[in-house]
Amino acid sequence: MKMMEIQDYTPQPGELVEFKIAGPARSATAAGSAHPAPPSQLQENHIRRNLANQAAGRPQSHWIGVAFDMPGKLDTAALVKALTRWVRRHPTLLTWFTLDDDRLHRHAVPPETVTLEPVNSGSYDSSTALRDALMTRLASGTDAMRWPSFVAGAVLRGEGQASTVWLGIEHSHSDGYSVALVFSELRALYEAEAAGTEVCLPATGSYVDYCVLDRERAALVTADAPGVRRWVDFYRAGSAPEFPLDLGMEPGVFYPGVTIEMDVFDTEQAHAFAQECKRHGAGFTAGLHAAMGITGDDLSGRSDYRGLSVVHTRTERRWQYTQGWFVNLVPIECSAADGFGKAAIGTQQALTAVADLTGITPMKVMELAPDLATTIQSETAAAYPTVSYIDCRHIPGSHDWAAANCTGLEGPRSSRQVLLWVNRLWDRTYLKAHYPNTPVARQNVPRVLTHLRRVLRTVAQTGERPSV
Repeated sequence: MKMMEIQDYTPQPGELVEFKIAGPARSATAAGSAHPAPPSQLQENHIRRNLANQAAGRPQSHWIGVAFDMPGKLDTAALVKALTRWVRRHPTLLTWFTLDDDRLHRHAVPPETVTLEPVNSGSYDSSTALRDALMTRLASGTDAMRWPSFVAGAVLRGEGQASTVWLGIEHSHSDGYSVALVFSELRALYEAEAAGTEVCLPATGSYVDYCVLDRERAALVTADAPGVRRWVDFYRAGSAPEFPLDLGMEPGVFYPGVTIEMDVFDTEQAHAFAQECKRHGAGFTAGLHAAMGITGDDLSGRSDYRGLSVVHTRTERRWQYTQGWFVNLVPIECSAADGFGKAAIGTQQALTAVADLTGITPMKVMELAPDLATTIQSETAAAYPTVSYIDCRHIPGSHDWAAANCTGLEGPRSSRQVLLWVNRLWDRTYLKAHYPNTPVARQNVPRVLTHLRRVLRTVAQTGERPSV
């Protein structure tokens, strides 16, 4: 699956149709049914960050989405039924939040009231005009503070041409892995509705239930818990994780974001790199962080690597196919001074040591160690500088992504950090980064990532770091 910001998306022209919530469900929203489940810690951090950016007039990508092609002329009635069933399968999509006395409160509509109806939104004869219409609708139709917090539709085209299904969800209700699940699940529901057959889909848990568990578990965490101490020791032992080279930013200033993407491995290279990691008792994620450490050592002379790794929290079978935001961050540190092997071993040991931190969030650490709050997250509007790796081959339907032009989408955002994603597909592994658009960063970020790619490919080929 390709990942891109919506302004880089180039859909083929066609007739735009949106599937909107029908009358009964809108009435249920007006009734404002309160729901006792709190937001998860991550949900609340995201919503408050988004509200802070809105108040400051800064763009913030609050939604994520997906678009993919379906062969031939689309059966819109079947897709309406499929979408309705899909929404009802995922309780988090039935909820929204309000802010009262600085507290977030959840509300929900009953699933049986949810129905959708197709609404024609005009015909577009240029990719740019269609893209701009989608960009506007995806931004305005996804809001955690009202319902629905998702928007969906299709682009219909002439005889013999594929139709495109598109969907956007407020990020508090979904994550990158969840969005990737939409393709296989929604396609199966649509094909069953179009053919008049039954569909067998795996059961899904409720992210709303997960949010309750998240808060209950967090309430049991105390300042002297080993996991909290590990976070505190990490931040007190050295500087906060930062990019290896200067980004040219003024203090406190947020900059428009820019993205860069580059291929890292083909199929054989990815396998060779994974085997080299395995030879040292390390996984792919550990190898990636080790390569990041070597890159920093080569370019900045800092051999001690400190980073934040994204980890999934789908720790129970019931969450496997659930729409929700199932991630956390863990701190990683190792030395890159003695070559890839030792760095990979050190990074894997670090990942193993923080395995018990999956249930302890940075937000909880900031609550229990308030003196470190601005070190962990400089201000409410700021994002964390993270590294994420997903082996997308394990996601249902991934074999068909390329043929269906399946594309992950997100909105534009302002930035003070470099966010890095590495995704392994069947035919290639690529990296994508989002960074602040400053003259210095436009020079230094591509330089670092190009060197990182060189390190990764050299390890895959020789098992060693490249000579500088």
